[in-house]
Amino acid sequence: MIFSYNIIMLYLILASIFFGAALISIKLTAGKISPSLANVLFVASAIIIQLSALLYAKLKGVSLFASSQGIKISLIGGVFIGFYTIFLFLTFSKFGVVKATPFVYIGAISIVVIFGSLFLKEPLNYFKILGLLLAFTGLFLLFKN
Repeated sequence: MIFSYNIIMLYLILASIFFGAALISIKLTAGKISPSLANVLFVASAIIIQLSALLYAKLKGVSLFASSQGIKISLIGGVFIGFYTIFLFLTFSKFGVVKATPFVYIGAISIVVIFGSLFLKEPLNYFKILGLLLAFTGLFLLFKN
């Protein structure tokens, strides 16, 4: 299935909006509920949305295929998401969102770029390296007082 550029951009924009809203929500819980309990409540509400989307797709007749490898990787990814959200809640309960968010995501982007180039054979060029260097420079500037 080929998507148009406009629908892909819409998905990216909506993902960014909801992701930003989730990060703000996580920070707003700091000091009002324990990070562990907040994490469980966030994940529980997310599961309701995900199950609703799955049901909607099934009712629309979307093929819900799965392979054993896809299931295994999905479960491992879920474990990573679980640890990520635990540590994100703990971080936001102790540290400012303006500094913590870029640190977490520039670190994650760096890991993905390195993984992609080493294991997925995605091209790594000077522009990507320069982009990472600029991102880390920006991170350094955010931490300067």
